[in-house]
Amino acid sequence: MLPSIDLRIATLVKAVQQVILPALPADERLAQEQCRLIVGHLGLISQQWKHALRYELISLDNMRNLARGLCGVVQPEQAAILEQALAAVADLNRDDLDATQAAILIVGKAIDVVIEGDDGRIPLADAAGQLILAYGRNQSRRERTWFKGHGQDPDAAELPEITAIV
Repeated sequence: MLPSIDLRIATLVKAVQQVILPALPADERLAQEQCRLIVGHLGLISQQWKHALRYELISLDNMRNLARGLCGVVQPEQAAILEQALAAVADLNRDDLDATQAAILIVGKAIDVVIEGDDGRIPLADAAGQLILAYGRNQSRRERTWFKGHGQDPDAAELPEITAIV
């Protein structure tokens, strides 16, 4: 029987905390800090890995909704960029994390191009700005929740658990 991902992560954390970190000389502060960083990230990964695909799918769906909304309020040439990106990810295999992350990049890049507006030469409509801000508020909260386990968010107690955003 193969060890689970959770067990493998726990074993790595234990090795770093109980073997590697204590073996480091006291004056190797950078190496000690890096070990603590590894332990912290392994802890986050242990919380996130089971939810990663669902998290990314919701992120993509939210981004697609933003792109669709923007299509109705931006210049026709900008809408065409968004529509092309949406068409490129229309047949996504929703069981494939790598494909989902690639789709996020495709749609996100198109949105960025529209926001940049040909280096500011194409003004962004107020309605587009409102859609972008609403998307940003929602996604920011999701991202803060996703990394809540890192312990760096000053308002972590106000954030839901990961299961509430996936």
